[in-house]
Amino acid sequence: MTSVPTSWKTITITTLLSWLMKLILIAMLPYVIYKGNYLFALATFVAFLLSLTPSIIQRNYRVSLPFEIDLLITLSIFLHTFFGELLEFYHKIWIWDKILHVYSSAVVAMLAFMVVFNLHYTKKIRLTLPFIGIFTVTFALAIGALWEIGEFSVDQLFGLDAQRGLNDTMWDLINDLIGGTVIAVLGVIYVRYSRPEGRKRLGKSIGEVLESREKARSGTYDAENP
Repeated sequence: MTSVPTSWKTITITTLLSWLMKLILIAMLPYVIYKGNYLFALATFVAFLLSLTPSIIQRNYRVSLPFEIDLLITLSIFLHTFFGELLEFYHKIWIWDKILHVYSSAVVAMLAFMVVFNLHYTKKIRLTLPFIGIFTVTFALAIGALWEIGEFSVDQLFGLDAQRGLNDTMWDLINDLIGGTVIAVLGVIYVRYSRPEGRKRLGKSIGEVLESREKARSGTYDAENP
């Protein structure tokens, strides 16, 4: 088997997938500009910047994120931008908007939970676990409300109909509440009862995956350490 360059061995599978979606978002720009959809081009560029949020938080605030939150956020934006807008899933699949709102709010809640828990764990701030859960739900709702304000502003400025009425807006906020609450509850339970070593699987690198496959082929694979 051909050896993999050392630089590639340090890249995780989730990081590779995340950056692949980021590159697709950037690659979409020339096409939507060619089609004359300048507002969508701007939204795509902003989406790309938002997909960099986890990396910025981890680098600037030195907060260790135990899960591959970068992939989850990028996937949320990719599902909205590429599938929802470009492929028009919002119009073709009536429940697409609701599913994506629950998922996106859950991802935002997960990011909020991880950041505030890490700040608590490193003793930069002191909070009780239930209060961390409440903060998680509140943060998810706040981001959801800002999203609705953004849709309202775009509708007013460009004469669009992104909100599609009061009922749609309220259901979006309810879905944000559902997603945030689920993650808050699961996050509190996970932190209270899980073992830290169980998180290592999510950060397995390409090099480790290839080495495991090579061991399996040679008959030296250790089933207890996949």
